[in-house]
Amino acid sequence: MSFVTGMFCLLYYLAVCRYVGRWNSTFSRFWLLCGVLCIGYGLLQERLPWQAERAALVLWTLLWTAVAAVWIRMLLFGRQKEAKDLEYLIVLGAKVDRTRITSSLKLRLDRAYTYAVRHRAVKIVVSGGQGRGEDIPEAEAMKEYLAERGIERERIFPEDRSSTTEENLRFTVRLIPEIREKKAGVVTNSFHIYRAWLLGKREGYQRLFPVPAKSEPVLYLNYMVREALAVLLLPVKGWRNRH
Repeated sequence: MSFVTGMFCLLYYLAVCRYVGRWNSTFSRFWLLCGVLCIGYGLLQERLPWQAERAALVLWTLLWTAVAAVWIRMLLFGRQKEAKDLEYLIVLGAKVDRTRITSSLKLRLDRAYTYAVRHRAVKIVVSGGQGRGEDIPEAEAMKEYLAERGIERERIFPEDRSSTTEENLRFTVRLIPEIREKKAGVVTNSFHIYRAWLLGKREGYQRLFPVPAKSEPVLYLNYMVREALAVLLLPVKGWRNRH
C-alpha cells in the first residue's frame, strides 16, 4: 500500500509542477517528500521493529483523521449560501505574474465582480502587496481588473502592504477601522475560505461572512491539504504570537 501511495504522491507532484510551470511551486514539494517517504517506508518495512511500524501507523492515522475533520469544515464553508446585503467585500490577493492576473486570483475577482454587480451598494477592498516576480502590488492589479470590467473606481479600496492572509485582514482594518463592525464578506477560493474566516474572527471582525470562489481542479487537492495543515497549526501560531 505504501508503494501505491508513494507513486500517487510522486505522480501528483509532477502533475502540479506541469500545470503551474514550475518545479518549486507553493507546497508541491510536500507531495515529493511524501512520495519518497512512503516508498522508502515500503522498502524498509520488513526490517523495522514492530514497535516502530506500529508507531508510524498510529501517527499516520492520527494525522489524516485530523486532516479529514478539518476538511469537513472546509467543505461546508466552501458551499455556504451567499450572504445578502454585505457592506464590504474583502478580496484576498494571490500571485500576480508581473502585472498579469493569475488564474487563481481571477476566480476570486470574478466572484467579487458577480456579487458587486448584484449588490450595487457594496464596497470592495482589494488586499495584497508586492512580492517576488510582481512588477506592481497585487491590490493595484486587482483594482485595474475590476475597473476594466465596469466596477466604479470609487467603490474599490486598495490595501497594498500585506503579504499573508493574516496581514490581508489586519491591514484592511487599518485602512478602514470601522469594517470590524460592518457586515463584511471575505472573498477567496473555496479551499482557502475557512482559514481566512478563522483569521478574520481572530482579528476582531464581528460580522464576517464567507464568499467562496471556485478553485482550480488540478490544484484543489494540493491546496486542500495545505490549508488543512495550516488550520491545524493555527493554535500553535497563536500561542507563539502571545509569547
